Amino acid sequence: MPDQNEHRPEGAGRGGARRPDAEREGGTRDGGHSGRGHGSDRGRDGRDKGARADGGRSGRSFGHGRDAGRPRFGERRSPERDRPRDGGRPHGGFGPDRDADRGNRAHGGAGPDRGSGPERGRSRPQGGVGSGRGGNRAQGRFDRERGDRPSRERDTRAGARPDRDRGRGPAGARPDSGRPRGGRAHAGEKRFDASPARRAALQVGGLLRERDAFAQDLIAKHIDGSRMSREDRAFATRLVLGVVSARGTLDEVIDRSMRSPDDVRDDVRDALRIGVYEIYFLDKSPHAAVDQCVELVRTFEPRACGLANAVLRKAVALKEEFPFGDPQRDLEAFARQHAFPAWLAKRLIADVGHDAAREFMEASNEPAPLFVAVNAARAADEEVRAELEAAHGDPEPVELDGRPLPGCYRVSSGRVLQDGRIRRLLGQGKLFVSDAASQEVARLVLPENLPQSLLEVGAGRATKTLLLQSGALRAWGQQIPGYVTVDNHEFKTRLLRERTEAHGIQVAEACTADATKLDAAFPGRLFDVVFVDAPCSGLGTLRRHPEIRWRLKEDAIDEMADRGLALLKSAAAHVAPGGTLAYATCTVTHAENNGVVMRFLESPEGAAFSLAPLEGKGCFATRLRPGSPDAHFAVKMVRAADAGAGPDQRRQNS
Repeated sequence: MPDQNEHRPEGAGRGGARRPDAEREGGTRDGGHSGRGHGSDRGRDGRDKGARADGGRSGRSFGHGRDAGRPRFGERRSPERDRPRDGGRPHGGFGPDRDADRGNRAHGGAGPDRGSGPERGRSRPQGGVGSGRGGNRAQGRFDRERGDRPSRERDTRAGARPDRDRGRGPAGARPDSGRPRGGRAHAGEKRFDASPARRAALQVGGLLRERDAFAQDLIAKHIDGSRMSREDRAFATRLVLGVVSARGTLDEVIDRSMRSPDDVRDDVRDALRIGVYEIYFLDKSPHAAVDQCVELVRTFEPRACGLANAVLRKAVALKEEFPFGDPQRDLEAFARQHAFPAWLAKRLIADVGHDAAREFMEASNEPAPLFVAVNAARAADEEVRAELEAAHGDPEPVELDGRPLPGCYRVSSGRVLQDGRIRRLLGQGKLFVSDAASQEVARLVLPENLPQSLLEVGAGRATKTLLLQSGALRAWGQQIPGYVTVDNHEFKTRLLRERTEAHGIQVAEACTADATKLDAAFPGRLFDVVFVDAPCSGLGTLRRHPEIRWRLKEDAIDEMADRGLALLKSAAAHVAPGGTLAYATCTVTHAENNGVVMRFLESPEGAAFSLAPLEGKGCFATRLRPGSPDAHFAVKMVRAADAGAGPDQRRQNS
């Protein structure tokens, strides 16, 4: 699928960060527990902190009691009441370049949670998870015994009027001092400010919701380009991609933890998703994750801290029951366990089997590895590899099925892309980022001998164009002379021209047209090779494009398959006798892959074609595993040499 194949430098740099770097952000200093090690302590940390905080009552009673029937802070009200009264920013003071987060100056902008993170302050008792209080009587008794003054959040949830803030300004305004809005800091206890990484993830999450944008694009703009530490950028990226990937499951957990889930405000839900994701899928300490999420809510609506704290405590208690069923026998529990829509899990099981589906879903939740391609039109492999080694990228030559993939390297971390030497290579067109499976597809598409003409259908942002022409240089010492591209979006055609020129890649023609009607765009023209890089569901790239999982509709897969078939039928008429017709996707569904190919071969348009083996197999298909390249599919078909061609077609081809 065009554009899905490319692992962009901006987004991939942090999306592929190693776990230890992300964990240093503040999740591994929670009382000595590592993020991974916490799972064995759930009975103590999760159950005690989530359930015991209710004074012995079950978390299921949340939402009932003295405040029943009253509007909760953070809940959706009428449009008039829901309008921000301070006219301020929706997400507080994110970003090192803004000093709106007045309570966070102790950080000095250097490093995650230094001096004020929840893991470095005095630990709270098991009964007090989080910094906001939600009308919790047991916690109130504990505070009174300790001599603490009740917080304003507790007063509000107990029925106090929202405007009793003693001159602190309108709802959502930031406090004027560095003390928590919910009450004074205890003696010797440091303020638990929300970390820069979480504030950044909250901002990007809000933008994704408001704009229906793509996560990697916003990460590149708001996280990669920020002045946060490298660890904070890595963790913020992990949070954004993880929350987007698990959005539906996170919302279900939040809804189960609330009495009226439809009433919670969108920005509060954005913050709650981050907290629940850390608890359920990163195995963060519940104490640290709840406290940080409550402080995150405090940055834009302090009076909603009690609501956030109560919801998260209930979510901690519910983790003992997750995935709310037996995943071995319950399809919905199986899908929930891996944060997939149930319909998609069902389809994956039907297409690839239960075990392969589970492996695919588990791998889709892991950070993607980072692969780069050397552009043979601008540089030699040795030059680029030396620069990658100097930048501590630890480049490793890549092999697929025991075969070396020329010019392809796996690098240890996306941080190497921010090194000045590597940035120069990228700017000079000597290096670009592309998944290893995508590079292998381009290698397999090329025939044994140099073709004089090639038509690339669905060229997109030119990634396959760069790979194919670079591969031609490696194989034959020259680029394909009659290289023609077509895409149905004019802006992509313009981008293709810019990228190919910058990388020294030759394109004879770059056209914008409907590729299902190639006769209108290329009347009577034949090509030695026609390559259809088909639009598809993109499920093989979920690690890099997490928004696909919950945006994709079930009927879209069959629609994509029908479009792929239409492209093949249109392209078949423009393959010269004896020429090659190649078809590729970046998905794993049977309908879009083998199903399309078989339907084409059985059609009148495909009658003159037969499958050509790829490295001894009928097709190329990678399986998604942790640390593996993305899942791609490709086949090659050859048109019979004696297939009829009109005299006009033969003349133009010659």
